[in-house]
Amino acid sequence: METIRRKSKGAQVKRWQYFLVGLGANLVVDGDFGKKTHEATVEFQRKNDLVADGIVGKKTYLEAIKLGYRLPEAMDFPPKPNFRPLSSNSARAAVFGKFKYKSANDGTERIIMLDNWERENIVSVEIPQLRGVTGMVPSGKVRFHRLGAKQLVKLFDDWEKAGLKNHILTWAGSYVPRFIRGSRRTLSNHAFGSAFDINVAWNGLGQVPALVGEKGSVRELVDIANENGFYWGGHFSSPRFDGMHFEVAIVKP
Repeated sequence: METIRRKSKGAQVKRWQYFLVGLGANLVVDGDFGKKTHEATVEFQRKNDLVADGIVGKKTYLEAIKLGYRLPEAMDFPPKPNFRPLSSNSARAAVFGKFKYKSANDGTERIIMLDNWERENIVSVEIPQLRGVTGMVPSGKVRFHRLGAKQLVKLFDDWEKAGLKNHILTWAGSYVPRFIRGSRRTLSNHAFGSAFDINVAWNGLGQVPALVGEKGSVRELVDIANENGFYWGGHFSSPRFDGMHFEVAIVKP
């Protein structure tokens, strides 16, 4: 999202001015970020407990989106990180280990593990922030790959420290031996214990993930997930959006 401020001009300024006018600001919509637009922006920021500097950046946009502001960039927020997911069976196996398996052949994507890989690599991880979340067992323990366990704990700690814990409405699992949905060849990151799903009802496979400010949105969580080495499924290529999904792309010590 383009940051705008005093002396900025153009279509983005005009969109912002229309939003301010809709809130009751008395200014001319001319695409020129002048004194009155600055003052109206400062007033908006004050009312929403933001730094009142008149600069329309990420935090100001996020508060505005919660109040109904919609801009073209909202569909693409947040931007993709500067790393890519592990997008093949071989890439995942190179990091998390290769295992033997066979298809369950029961009409689902389920697979049956045939060696000791699960016992040697999948561990129980306690995530206190998940206790009481719909779909989570009372203990708050999840099964995850041992190489990603510490950064999984840190991710949820960081979300809580940032005041974002309330965005996690439902839990839909982590380690599940299966192929990706709709495939009988490509293994899911869940089969490696390196992924988890949250807020499924609002971020279904193939659907545009819920926007910031909408119920079930996880977009506000993505920046911190990226910092912790997780890639968001909402950044997968269309039409396979998977906004419920977070997976380890970079293993951190």
